Amino acid sequence: MSKTTPAPVQKPPRRGGLILRFKTKPPSAASKLINKGIVRLNVYVYRKSGGKILGRFGGLDALLITTLGRKTGKTRTNPVGYIYDGGRFVVCGAYGGEAVHPAWFLNLRSIPQATVEVGRDKIDVTAEVVPAGAERDRIWQRMVDAFPNYDRFQNRTDRLLPVVVLTPAA
Repeated sequence: MSKTTPAPVQKPPRRGGLILRFKTKPPSAASKLINKGIVRLNVYVYRKSGGKILGRFGGLDALLITTLGRKTGKTRTNPVGYIYDGGRFVVCGAYGGEAVHPAWFLNLRSIPQATVEVGRDKIDVTAEVVPAGAERDRIWQRMVDAFPNYDRFQNRTDRLLPVVVLTPAA
């Protein structure tokens, strides 16, 4: 009698994880509440320190953007990473690669006037979404060079991550 070696058992592909969760489920109520608390803390610390603490996201500088809520009419402030391009601030509505746009982006799309805080400076800006094309590709590459996670976030979602140019008011 000869002994045969049993075939190795193949494990099923790993399911779950952040990538699948982001693609198939909207954020839970608990994660939204936690995120809201983190954002409030980030805004508070950024303002108190003039952006010296929590003023960077990886290779990106951070700013605070204050938008007018499209549904509530209340002001909303969020920390966002940015690059500076030709006298304009450029931000990305990545939302970690979730299937939905961040609320601040939806607010800007409805009401493009906003205020940004860079360090201790407050600047009124007008927002414009950069359409697909050569200019968006150029800016996108600069953003990915500064913060490679943007590529990962884009791969997690079916939506095209919006690139938004914030032009200071004259």
